[in-house]
Amino acid sequence: MTLAAVRGPLGGEPLGQVQLSDPQAVDRAVTAARAALPRWRARPLAERADLLEAAAATLRPRQEELGDLLAAESGKPLAQAHFEVRVAIDFLQANARVGRRVTGEMLPTEGQHGTEDDLAFTRREPLGVIAAILPFNFPVELFVEKCAAALVGGNTVVCKAPAEDPLVVGAFHEALIGAGVPPDALVLLHGGREVGAALAGHDGVDAVSLTGSTAAGIAVAKAAAPRLRRLHLELGGNNAALVLEDADLDLVERELAYGRLLMNGQACAASKRIIVHQGLHDELVDRLRGVVECQVLGAPTDPATTIGPLVTAQAASRVAAQVGAAVADGARLVAGSDAADGPYFAPALLAGTPSTARVARDEEIFGPAFVVIAAGDVAEAVQVANASSYGLMGSVFTRDLQLALAVAERLEAGGVVINGTDNYRPPIVPFGGVKLSGLGREGLGYTLEELTREKAIVFRRLRTARPELEGL
Repeated sequence: MTLAAVRGPLGGEPLGQVQLSDPQAVDRAVTAARAALPRWRARPLAERADLLEAAAATLRPRQEELGDLLAAESGKPLAQAHFEVRVAIDFLQANARVGRRVTGEMLPTEGQHGTEDDLAFTRREPLGVIAAILPFNFPVELFVEKCAAALVGGNTVVCKAPAEDPLVVGAFHEALIGAGVPPDALVLLHGGREVGAALAGHDGVDAVSLTGSTAAGIAVAKAAAPRLRRLHLELGGNNAALVLEDADLDLVERELAYGRLLMNGQACAASKRIIVHQGLHDELVDRLRGVVECQVLGAPTDPATTIGPLVTAQAASRVAAQVGAAVADGARLVAGSDAADGPYFAPALLAGTPSTARVARDEEIFGPAFVVIAAGDVAEAVQVANASSYGLMGSVFTRDLQLALAVAERLEAGGVVINGTDNYRPPIVPFGGVKLSGLGREGLGYTLEELTREKAIVFRRLRTARPELEGL
């Protein structure tokens, strides 16, 4: 047994420790989850939902403590960490509520010649053993997103926690086991990429739900191909926010400040490309310069901090290199710098970025950098936005709502927000991408549908003439 200390981006004293897994542990976990599947799926849905609610009840009194721990281990600013924990607890309860109402549909056999005497309906059934692979940026929310939906749907789950910040995920896992979920029905593994690869490629897995990089998604898809395993992938994004000529710049400034800097800029749905009408470019850059310069860089557990450390020093160095490369491609660095300080990277602002620059297309900066690109008209803005191989989310800022709708319908993205940041993910809205940004949708009820399947059941000739009822 190998124990690993978890210290968070700033190092120092360990925040806790986890037991590392290896490929043999992956095999044992999947084998156990498959053995547990018949009994778990046979439990009444109401009982499965009860267990989610019981786990939420045990976690709620601990949300302050767990929020502090999440900030320390992830680098997420304190208020954001507390919000994530609170939302995750609520999400446990919500999955129980939605799970109780999962249903199929009655099929219209009476309307077709040849089937008018049949009775047909559908029901939703579990896929089997789900491999859930979590990212570091929203670990607790996505643990619940994937695992709660899978469990209430009757699946068993083997989940790989993020190596960087596994501790609060572990607390949620313990709460579910303590509430009565069988340990073999929800197994939590710890380790690096090799553990995730072994899990995603295991023959005993029926579906993979992954949030991670596009490269990881492609690797999982290749591993899944021989068995046509179900894939549920939320991958990278280089989202475009289109600021049209008549946009309200006060609104744009507020929304983009939040949308780009959430989780220290390490969010898939962040507004990574700002495509602005050329007549507004300079004014918007001046406004964003003020946003960049007023941020408070500091420890994630300090309530005054607005930008904490990135997840690792290597991540900060990568962002710094990307900013430097953008300058080499013709962008102007007008605020911030292209240097990291350990795990810290102060927000940067790139103006006048050419549409041919790598960051204007497929180079996703996973950190607090604003990339501003000028466009001559609406058609050019849409063309630049769609030139990316990614298509997660997008946004449009304009007072002309008819134009906004027309642009939204032409953007190649999984979702588009009008007059708001594209970093928008309430659980009632389906979230997911197109192109290289993924497959499937996440959200309350949507993940449950992705991790279950529909089966048709037909009674042939059930409707027959009953002489005793003639005339009624």
